[in-house]
Amino acid sequence: MPCGNISNMSDSIDQNKTLEVRVYEQIYHIFYHFGLPMICVFGFLGNVLNLAVLNQKRLQTSLMKMEQAASIYLIALASSDLLFCISAFMTTFVPLEMVFEKKGFLLYYTQNCAAVINIFIMTSTWVTVVFAVERYVAICHPLKSRYMLSMKGTRLTIGLIYLFSVLFNIPVFWRYTIQTVECPGNVTYFRLDQQIIFSDTFDQAYRGVWAIFGNLLPLVILVYANVCLVRGIRKSTVLRRQYGGYKDGKHVKESNNKITLTLIIIVILFLTLVAPSELIKQVVLLDSTLQFSHAYMSVEVITNFMQSVNFSINFILYCIINRSFRRTMKHMVLKFVKNYLPFFRFNYEPGEVSIPRGGGSFRSYRSVNLKFPNDSCEGSRV
Repeated sequence: MPCGNISNMSDSIDQNKTLEVRVYEQIYHIFYHFGLPMICVFGFLGNVLNLAVLNQKRLQTSLMKMEQAASIYLIALASSDLLFCISAFMTTFVPLEMVFEKKGFLLYYTQNCAAVINIFIMTSTWVTVVFAVERYVAICHPLKSRYMLSMKGTRLTIGLIYLFSVLFNIPVFWRYTIQTVECPGNVTYFRLDQQIIFSDTFDQAYRGVWAIFGNLLPLVILVYANVCLVRGIRKSTVLRRQYGGYKDGKHVKESNNKITLTLIIIVILFLTLVAPSELIKQVVLLDSTLQFSHAYMSVEVITNFMQSVNFSINFILYCIINRSFRRTMKHMVLKFVKNYLPFFRFNYEPGEVSIPRGGGSFRSYRSVNLKFPNDSCEGSRV
């Protein structure tokens, strides 16, 4: 790399830029400097709320044993998505030319961020896959699920997924190396160069194995499980309409179907938003020169943004589909306002709210009047 005004190299050759380069720089600027930070901040806040709500004891006790296992998968997925949003957000501070004026956190993080992000992508992928398989067994083979599925097994599976994702992506930590560039005037710059991992054979083999276990195999399993789940829900709905059923059993069935519907939409979003990003990376296996093409890099920026959207919007999905989630979030907000905003005065009216499995009820704050001190106006009922 020539010395001199390295950080402003692009300005010195502005007249020589092709249309392809200009388009890439505009896309990079829009998506990485505006789109990605906003979606990552939204994803961070949404996933924090997901974890807070899903961990609430009130939500846990309102679910059957199988639904408690499902909530554990959702917690694991929200945790991985949260860490992905944090990791992806920090990449927005990386310079386009990958040239740094000093060694520091940003340089070392940029060197390792591909591995870190890959870990959370693989974790979220396989948590979704195992969750889909478990729901498939629960919906399509309910008798077998009583013996095959357990809370202990669910926690062990999630732990193994996290461990597997970390170990599988260790080689990626060696993908980038720091090069020191000495310039006249005692000026030093640091540049990140991509290198072959260990050897050319190992690098190509590793990329191929990653493509199989990180993309192709999960896609096949998710598509199959999703088709079976959709058919299972339709069949369940038809049978319930034909034969009816006990009220308690109906509530349980509806609860099962809501969780299954949530998973189906998660899988559809994954296939739509995550799969293109992962598949486009595997095109480089067929032609390694593509990674230097600005057209390819433009597509990569867009698909990376789509991937970030997927890890950031589950909060909206839960709010739309799951009434128990909305109710618990409302309870948390009211409790927070009561404890930390003393300028409100609350008058609670406890009411009875039935839980999905029937056979009892729990006390809830059905309505609340908000009053400001020294103000005769009464807030609207929530």
